[in-house]
Amino acid sequence: MRAKPTLLLRVGGFAVNSQQVNLSPEANLLQFSHDPEAGTLYAYFIELEAGQAIYTLEYPASLLLDGDGQIVGLRLDLDDGVTLDQLELALDDEFGRLDMETGFLSILIPGGVAARTVALEQTAILDLDADERILGLELALPADMLTPTRLARLSSAMVSLDDAPHADEGPVVFVPEPEPDAEGAETGGAETRGAETRAETRPQPPARPALRSGFVALVGKPNVGKSTLLNALLGQKVTIVSPRAQTTRVPVRGILSRPDAQVVFIDTPGIHKPSHKMGQFMVDLAERSLPGADVICFMVDISQPPSQLDRQIAEQVQRARGHRLLLLNKVDVPPRRGATYMEEYRDLGRWEMELAISARRGQGLAGLLDEIVARLPQGHALYPTDQVTDQTEQQLAGELVREKVLYFIQQEVPHAVAVEVDEWEQKDAAVYIRMTVNVEKSSQKGILIGAGGAMLKRIGSAARHDIEHMLGQQVFLELWVKVRENWRDDLSAMGWLGYRAKDWS
Repeated sequence: MRAKPTLLLRVGGFAVNSQQVNLSPEANLLQFSHDPEAGTLYAYFIELEAGQAIYTLEYPASLLLDGDGQIVGLRLDLDDGVTLDQLELALDDEFGRLDMETGFLSILIPGGVAARTVALEQTAILDLDADERILGLELALPADMLTPTRLARLSSAMVSLDDAPHADEGPVVFVPEPEPDAEGAETGGAETRGAETRAETRPQPPARPALRSGFVALVGKPNVGKSTLLNALLGQKVTIVSPRAQTTRVPVRGILSRPDAQVVFIDTPGIHKPSHKMGQFMVDLAERSLPGADVICFMVDISQPPSQLDRQIAEQVQRARGHRLLLLNKVDVPPRRGATYMEEYRDLGRWEMELAISARRGQGLAGLLDEIVARLPQGHALYPTDQVTDQTEQQLAGELVREKVLYFIQQEVPHAVAVEVDEWEQKDAAVYIRMTVNVEKSSQKGILIGAGGAMLKRIGSAARHDIEHMLGQQVFLELWVKVRENWRDDLSAMGWLGYRAKDWS
């Protein structure tokens, strides 16, 4: 739970002084949906369109119960990081109230009277659109709050969730379609039947195979092989790998296109306990990938027993709406103490399927891909079929330099490195590139350069080889080293180096 600072909300830059606020800028609504299998309750303030939910926030939440113990609403404990502009859909005369003094946003069904409040252990996930308006939220409820009796008062506002997955990011509420008018159907039937009869006399073109497409999140703790798996599935390198944990810093999309499917894999940073703002940035981005994924592959190292971090990530995955697959990686590595940990990982949650693979050796990947495609919704291609990643050549080249630092440098230096591409110029048949390798301390700079510049030359030579392979032409690479003190705990420096959350959502 967060401490409650004094709440100051602004509209268009002007402070609002009233103690309680209600806004109704457009025809808002209050709808609920509930997923008993995932143990979640959804509340939305507008009829969602596919792909409308772009960003997420998390805040402490409570349920509001009436005198009979039935759920009549919810309460969010907000802070001054939320503006009234973001709350415009939630603030409504009929259901939404904001207490400016405490920061409590209360959502009550019409006619509902709250007699008591039950705090939830897990934070609420708020869905935001491209304008950062809060569209709705997701609550993880304990089992005793998901009974028909508890939910009875919400029935008039309850909408069923479509069980079919979808390709767009963000959850979607499907409103039941109205029944067609029987008389109207008969009136138009003759024309329809006539058209069908005439069509039967013409040769029919061959039916196109249905295309399945969607997003697949690869999640797990650091160093379980997520990036290795993505590169193996695509048959080429789109994300860097190293033996070190926390190699991946931002979500990387790898796109696999084949005649019957387009699979957009999201290689996420390893979820871990952060020790600085950069680490928190990485964890936040990884967790944001879960709500919009059609399939979630929870990847574990089967050669080691489950850790507490594995258990925490599994709990987060269980809250997601996508299809959940358990990937047991590193089956080619003998388990510690000769034991097998299959059952221990299986017991971490409910999985549609467990698949044993070796990302490094390519074992079991064909079967994994078939299982993923079978769970994607039918739709259209989300990217051009010749595109394999959302990374630009400049971004990937910078990452290749950082990868070599991770391989060649020990001690604390690698995780303090950030690479900037300063110049990129095509001259005749070669590309001239200048990059700056940023570190946090002067001592790290000395280690990175090495005696007589030997280490920096070694890093540059190895990186240049990989960049030439990627571009298919000669590369002239120039590396400089610069000290940016404690940049991993400086949000301004992180933004300057390309680590802004809005750029990776």
